[in-house]
Amino acid sequence: MRNAGDIIGAFLIGVAVGTVIGILYAPQSGEETRRLLSEKGNKTIEEINQKINNLKEEFDKIKRDVSKITGDFIGKFAEKFEKKSEKETYQ
Repeated sequence: MRNAGDIIGAFLIGVAVGTVIGILYAPQSGEETRRLLSEKGNKTIEEINQKINNLKEEFDKIKRDVSKITGDFIGKFAEKFEKKSEKETYQ
């Protein structure tokens, strides 16, 4: 998960740098610049939300996989324990 955090952090830094450079070199009026910044901000928020949703889906998948693995492990352990208990009962 740390890798995903690094990617999101780098993405946000890139967006911030790009926005600042865009403002400094913008040939538009202040009103036009504010509109463009608003649009870029909204687009960035949508992209971040999409990445967060992707991370949530990935986390849920990992959680399901871990749950299945632990369930299988517990089931096998219970079977062996029951077999051992049955053997001790018959002896």
